[in-house]
Amino acid sequence: MKITTWYLKLNGWFEKIEKVISITIILSIVLVVFAGTVSRYIFNVPLYGVDRLGTYLMIWLGFIGFQIATSKIRHIEVEFVKTKVSERARHIMNMFINLVASIVIFIFALLSYKYTTLSMQFNDKDPVLSIPMWWVIIIIPISFIISSVRFFFTIFLWLDVHQGKRKETDIVKKQIL
Repeated sequence: MKITTWYLKLNGWFEKIEKVISITIILSIVLVVFAGTVSRYIFNVPLYGVDRLGTYLMIWLGFIGFQIATSKIRHIEVEFVKTKVSERARHIMNMFINLVASIVIFIFALLSYKYTTLSMQFNDKDPVLSIPMWWVIIIIPISFIISSVRFFFTIFLWLDVHQGKRKETDIVKKQIL
């Protein structure tokens, strides 16, 4: 139970950082799109690259949102089978599912890291903004690594629930933010 208590504290710290980053990105998207709209329709001078920048910020926001969802154990699951089994069997299924998810997402992290390093080696740049593309795609391996670790530690949280040390409502948060 010590490891899960430690994990929950660390996870709470990460969640606060992710929320600040998410809010900053949302505000940035609003400002970028607003500036582009004002520039285009009021001054008749479109800002070069605003649409791409907004898209890249949305990519970052999506992957950070994925991390926040996994931190709250609010990821996509098929509940049909789980409703047909006992509570103890559901806990074991959750542990197994989180183990598989952790492994699969870790593989995605490795592959996306390789892709990011290739982008860096080939000096891949956005043709419009002239920024290195690895600045955009670095969020993918980062997000996958953090989510893989979260899925892994969730196994121990479900083990605590299975052993009666925690309640399911203590670890599965219904509220995303």
